[in-house]
Amino acid sequence: MSADPILSVRDLQIGVRGMPSARILRGVSFDVSRGETLAIVGESGCGKSVTSLAIMGLLPEALDKTGGQIRFEGAELPVASNSAMRKIRGKRIGMVFQEPMSALNPVHTIGRQVAEVILEHERIPKAAAHARAVDLLGQMGLPDPAALALDYPHRLSGGQRQRVVIAMALACAPDLLIADEPTTALDVTVQAQIMALLDRMKRERNIALILITHNLGLVAQTADRVAVMYAGHAVEQAPVRELFALPRHPYTAGLLRATPRPGRVPLDGKPMAEIPGMVPAITDPAPGCRFAPRCERASDLCLRSVPRPDAQTGTACHHPLSERSLA
Repeated sequence: MSADPILSVRDLQIGVRGMPSARILRGVSFDVSRGETLAIVGESGCGKSVTSLAIMGLLPEALDKTGGQIRFEGAELPVASNSAMRKIRGKRIGMVFQEPMSALNPVHTIGRQVAEVILEHERIPKAAAHARAVDLLGQMGLPDPAALALDYPHRLSGGQRQRVVIAMALACAPDLLIADEPTTALDVTVQAQIMALLDRMKRERNIALILITHNLGLVAQTADRVAVMYAGHAVEQAPVRELFALPRHPYTAGLLRATPRPGRVPLDGKPMAEIPGMVPAITDPAPGCRFAPRCERASDLCLRSVPRPDAQTGTACHHPLSERSLA
């Protein structure tokens, strides 16, 4: 694994146009290196997908990057320029979107859609691009790729469509791949196959992989490091084994307690543990820790001051958990 990060995000802030008080991301920072899988986890609405769209320069028109840096291989990404980002998207940075059916055009063949990515970035004959598309579909483990390339998305299963989307994302051999909920709506067996495919592509091509998910089981099996997000903040970052063995942030501990595990019987007799309270609104002006209203460890300091991430543990908490407090 490279010592220098291929992607470095520093103090990323995303707001809503015309609403100065609305803040989607409130200073997110993380790095990812070649050959590494960084998982970004958290509840729905915490800012995971917005982070990925900001990196790709694909923010919705209603949102603006209001602060921070996104550096790729040492240079600032030109996320404000669509024409500049078109040269990077697909070629240097690939993305697997959440829903494969909406990511594919229903009126074009599979082969044409994969080849289109190649033709966007390389000056080669259409026949050569089609041949590469067929080869890519074969690498994804799809049966009879030559015949499948002539077929349409609606004739494929969910798992097959997801493999096609991954083929499109890898068509130009990018250095970084962002996979946003790549196993949503897939059964457990297909989920495992898709994640095994992503992991194999990462290792064979030595690419950096950002996995965005709420599935902590997948994270435990596939990630090297984890960034936990809550209400627009990255509240904890740690190697995957360390985070699962000893979560430092109360929110991370709550997420792990709320994760269903076969055979586990909660002490209180309830079917599943839960984190009390609600996620704060993006317009909430509260000056302190965003998790404080839901946290049993919160103090006056938490309500007044936003904690900064600790340089050693990567935890942004005034009262982090210790081994003793978790016992």
